[in-house]
Amino acid sequence: MRLVPSSLRRRGGLIVAGAVALVVAAVAALTLNTGTAAATWKTLAGTPTCDCVLRDSASNTYRAVFGYVSTASSAGTIAAGDNNRIELIGGSTRRTTHTVTTRFEPGVHKGTFATGWISRDTTVTWRVGGKTVVAAWTKPTCGKDVSLPAGGNGTGPLAALVVAGAVAAFVLWRKRRRAA
Repeated sequence: MRLVPSSLRRRGGLIVAGAVALVVAAVAALTLNTGTAAATWKTLAGTPTCDCVLRDSASNTYRAVFGYVSTASSAGTIAAGDNNRIELIGGSTRRTTHTVTTRFEPGVHKGTFATGWISRDTTVTWRVGGKTVVAAWTKPTCGKDVSLPAGGNGTGPLAALVVAGAVAAFVLWRKRRRAA
């Protein structure tokens, strides 16, 4: 009795099996948190900041850019929710797209997240760990010392791996069909 199926003994089968193993390993690496665990905080050891705003005078909208200063000696997390949220006050904007910072490393961190476009007459408040910071159209405009956070929701690499897996499965299916 052989332990290795005949399909895997052929060169093509080995290549496909290797590709599938690579995809599985990459997906696992992307989805599993292999870093050190951070403490869960209820209060922020430091201060949230509104670093600046990006203005679009043509549409009278702006994006608020937030950061923080952590005086803690180690990293911590504050989950998004009641203790870590954005509030829009006044104005005509009712919702905005954003992902609040949830992991807080020691030190000064500018531009950790930004809101979507908000009407000029709306004030944005970030409430995190018992602290509050307010952003408005009148805040200073972002300079070269603030790099904006990357856009997107972080699922791009995962989507690419899923597509690669689908292509590998299609190639394997087509190869088996031709062999039959």
